[in-house]
Amino acid sequence: MKKTVYAALGGILIGAVLGIVLAYTGMAGRSWSVSVENPDYWESRRQAAQTAAEEALAGKIKAPRVETPEIEYDFGVKEKNRETVTGSHDFPVQNTGTAPLTLKEKTKSCYCTEFHIAKKTLQPGESTTVNVKWDAERGGGSFKQSVIISTNDPVRPEIFFNVKGLFSSPVVAHPNQLLFSGISNGEEQSREFHILGFGTDADGNPLPLSIEDGDVTVWDPDHFRVTLTAAAPDEMTEEEKTNPVLGKATSLIRGTLTVLPGLAQGAFQETVRFKTHRPEQPLLELMVEGQIVGSVSISGTKYDKRKTGQLAIGPVSSARGQTESFRLTFDNPAFIANEETVRLVSTRPDWLHVSFQFLDPEAQKSMPVKWVDAAVEIPAGSPQQRFSGPGLAETGEIVMEIGSDPEKEQVVLPVSFTVGP
Repeated sequence: MKKTVYAALGGILIGAVLGIVLAYTGMAGRSWSVSVENPDYWESRRQAAQTAAEEALAGKIKAPRVETPEIEYDFGVKEKNRETVTGSHDFPVQNTGTAPLTLKEKTKSCYCTEFHIAKKTLQPGESTTVNVKWDAERGGGSFKQSVIISTNDPVRPEIFFNVKGLFSSPVVAHPNQLLFSGISNGEEQSREFHILGFGTDADGNPLPLSIEDGDVTVWDPDHFRVTLTAAAPDEMTEEEKTNPVLGKATSLIRGTLTVLPGLAQGAFQETVRFKTHRPEQPLLELMVEGQIVGSVSISGTKYDKRKTGQLAIGPVSSARGQTESFRLTFDNPAFIANEETVRLVSTRPDWLHVSFQFLDPEAQKSMPVKWVDAAVEIPAGSPQQRFSGPGLAETGEIVMEIGSDPEKEQVVLPVSFTVGP
């Protein structure tokens, strides 16, 4: 009788323990475990990947093998006009291994670049192409963009394809894109740039280039400041002087763009427009992108942390709709994430659906890392439109408020996607 009672009690205790464990891991989500916080976990994964690569090279295991006869395309020097600012190129990819090869679009260095894999699963001996399209309408001078393809080749898990060239234009900004990463919303940071003018009149004199304060338009003057100073062409940088296009500039304006304190945490994008008073190119644009850091970090398979700070969803079918997930992680051990401390403020477009999944408040108290899993849904039947591009009215975004008064902060997550048929 006692053995039966003990066995029953043991079963109840084991069931209770398993129930607690399963409940906790269920709340945590399948994408997280204690092991990922341990450096040994990542070292074991690195060693496993290295072992697989060595065995594949030695022919000990069946594995795919990526062959790319071309990884960079140089379209040369072009005069910038409507016909030349856009283009595309096909990069060939072949599977020369002994197992099926899978390919997946991973990320790109600029919103102005698109890429598509013609066939994403290749049997041994099969080939496909990666089509890269670029649009340099907003830039000038040197042009270089990259796209990254993920593979299941243990030797080569990623492929980088580059497109580069030079545009000759009456006026260019160099660089034509300024990047700010990892700055806090309480600090001020600046980047320098040059505006270069080209060409001479019939007497060989440099064509005039003049940009006054009233000729500069900034979308958000409360957080971005631009100062310009006239300079002589011999004040160009060594990089510009030795560039086959930029080195031919006949006039120079030195500029400084300053990011001022007060921007919301998350990625930001800004477009600065200059009136050049040159009839052949009356308008010049400078792209500004960056990331404001704070107590919240964002992650996810579609979150482009390294380059744009966007949730880069890509093409979406209006007929089917699409849902993508991301995660908010908090570095404050005392923070408890719930409906009152993590709130959705707005979305653009307003028909985006955003939902949060909160962990049990009591469980959070003993957790060293707190997070919230979120999902953004582009509903079926959404209007066909492009929601991407810095400084454009159709830029998508999710605005969230984190914390409680008086220390609450705003987090802005840009969302890049294009709704098609």
